[in-house]
Amino acid sequence: MRILKFILWIYCFSLALYGCERKQTSTLSFNIQDYDGTTPKVILGYLNQAVTIDSLTGKGKIEFSLSQPSFATIQIRKYDKRLIYLEPGNDLSVSYSLKEGEKKVSFTGDLATQNEFLQRNDVYVFPRFNPAEKDLGRIVGNMDSLMQINRQKLEEFSFPKAFSTLENKRLTANALLQLTRMPTIDQALYLQTMKERFVQDSTYMTIPVYLEFLDQYVIRRLPQLTGDSSLDEPDRKVAVILDNVTDASVRSYLIDLVLFSTSELGDPKYKELYLQHVKTPERLAAFAEACKKSERIMPGNPCPDFTFRDINDRAVSLADLKGKYVYMDIWATWCGPCKWEMKFLPELEERLAGKDITFVSLSIDQNKDIKKWKQMVADMQLKGVQLHLGENWTWLKNFMPASLSVPRFILLDREGKIVTANMTRPSDKETLKKLESLLQ
Repeated sequence: MRILKFILWIYCFSLALYGCERKQTSTLSFNIQDYDGTTPKVILGYLNQAVTIDSLTGKGKIEFSLSQPSFATIQIRKYDKRLIYLEPGNDLSVSYSLKEGEKKVSFTGDLATQNEFLQRNDVYVFPRFNPAEKDLGRIVGNMDSLMQINRQKLEEFSFPKAFSTLENKRLTANALLQLTRMPTIDQALYLQTMKERFVQDSTYMTIPVYLEFLDQYVIRRLPQLTGDSSLDEPDRKVAVILDNVTDASVRSYLIDLVLFSTSELGDPKYKELYLQHVKTPERLAAFAEACKKSERIMPGNPCPDFTFRDINDRAVSLADLKGKYVYMDIWATWCGPCKWEMKFLPELEERLAGKDITFVSLSIDQNKDIKKWKQMVADMQLKGVQLHLGENWTWLKNFMPASLSVPRFILLDREGKIVTANMTRPSDKETLKKLESLLQ
């Protein structure tokens, strides 16, 4: 009898311990008035899926398999994204109109109150940094005071524990993101402050603003402040991740983010590193497929042939550029980081003037935005060879086998062969050193 009771106790304990991991299906339904064919998208972790909408009724739905409360993002228009809250086993319906000027979004279902709350912008108070403020301690202290006020405001709504817990974590993540935007007047103090506040917790991984913080701080800012400048960009970022991130889930996400965006996925060292840290079956399958595609752009391989139109609508082919090294910048007018890097190109071109190298900028703007592209080239007084991709997306995907992300920098040798499909950026001091060593 005692043995039977013990077995029963173990069974109940196991249910309590692992029951939270049991996935349940949740349905997100859409009811769109004045439907014009604009397809909504849902972003939840790695999932970025379009929702099929009936053109006659404006209705559609998508199902999720969830094991824990999660935030997701719905994109209802090109520039209109909304944060939503989902729970395992609970359905949610979202309604809105695509009529011009209509921005209201409403919800029905068990989670309607929580989601209506997320659409409000009159609850929290967020810090406004004074550019003249130099005291990091005062800046952080002010942020902490506002954080306490926001937590008290959240408590006043008496939400269920599951939502309030996740929303408090979102407030923490938002504060972390704000810290990445502070000036690093005292680099040592800034790094120490961030080290003390850096939250590494897998339960934050369903919070979009936390993922944005990881990207801005670990992937972008830390490598600039502490990275080994002698390393190529992917290696530098990976080294920073391994040195600063201990949580397995967070580390896996960041390794995936960095290596999946590099063009050199076929490199054995990247394959080994990826397989060591990323264990999700879906991501491993996607990585294997991307590796196959990336083999054709490994160093030493011929660059895929192309013919693009220049700023004066003249055809420029790969053959026209052979005989010199080619530093190619793939960019777009809508890309903020691209425009930032453009500021550093003139100095690079000036330092290497008269050398055996051609600077090429390839815009991937859509054909309908060609006038905008030409205007930006003129406004920024861009030099070098200015080309437009047109509709040759197949060529572009050669260099972005995993994801179409810009800016991207490619270096070709005099014969049109690939030196690297993941060249350092103009803003990176190592870029000039690498090019000078090649051109000696």
